[in-house]
Amino acid sequence: MSMDEFLTGVFRRLEPEDFRVLTAVELGMVSHAYTPIEDVVKYSSLPREEVLYRVKRLNGFRLIRGIVSPFEGYVLNYYGYDFLALNALVKAGKLEALGKSVGIGKEADVFEGLTSTGEKVIVKFHRVGRVSFRQTRRVRRYIADRRHISWLYQSRKAAEKEFEALEILNRVNAKAPKPLAQNRHVVVMGFFSGVELVNVKSVDEPLPLFRDIVDEVKQVYFEAGLIHGDLSEYNIIIKEDGDFMLIDWPQFIRRSDPESEHYLKRDLEKVTGFFNKRFNLKLNTDRVLNYVLGSADGF
Repeated sequence: MSMDEFLTGVFRRLEPEDFRVLTAVELGMVSHAYTPIEDVVKYSSLPREEVLYRVKRLNGFRLIRGIVSPFEGYVLNYYGYDFLALNALVKAGKLEALGKSVGIGKEADVFEGLTSTGEKVIVKFHRVGRVSFRQTRRVRRYIADRRHISWLYQSRKAAEKEFEALEILNRVNAKAPKPLAQNRHVVVMGFFSGVELVNVKSVDEPLPLFRDIVDEVKQVYFEAGLIHGDLSEYNIIIKEDGDFMLIDWPQFIRRSDPESEHYLKRDLEKVTGFFNKRFNLKLNTDRVLNYVLGSADGF
């Protein structure tokens, strides 16, 4: 069974009491590694017998997992968190159906979706920390101040940051996905399709494409006050009409940040290096940086 089939198939079988228990487990995870069964009963406001039935059922659906020693307790897994977010989005009228997978990565799963009005959308499930908590804590500045980091917190924070960036970018008509909704670790955005730049083997005129990408980086820097923070050939989408889009914004840096120029140069180094290697160009990163900063007319 594919992941999208699992999500949609099991989701339809859940009952309101199941979601109350999932929410209770989530609430307990704020202060516990595993939510004690007593807290699940308290937060769900369900009879203990009902809770015991529901946790057994949810464990069978692979939405939670439990321990029995030194106490009985439960914790959400990714699917359980997925279902809480999906349920909230459906109830809010932001999402009606989940479609096929369009991308499974180390830190996100991406699907097509439909709204209640039949509009196609992209649904992104952040999976920060799925590979390495230590690595993600090291590179993601917005979690560096927390001593104890859970995958739940990391993923929710990444979704919040990305949605915040997309809202800012949308106000200046940047070439980025349109933000539609966000709940927990899930972001719903306007539909787009295309190919990652890394998978583009040939371009008729690579230099004009590079210039357009750099101009977009410059516009975002001055008009939105943002730097992508992790820009590379993996998050530049070449669309079917030949245009492009910059995606994956949870690590954005504000232009006012003291280290903003460092991150801007790093983004430009990655993109410039890719174009030089893939398309045999001889671009100089420092000249490109000076152009973006406005201290040079061209590169």
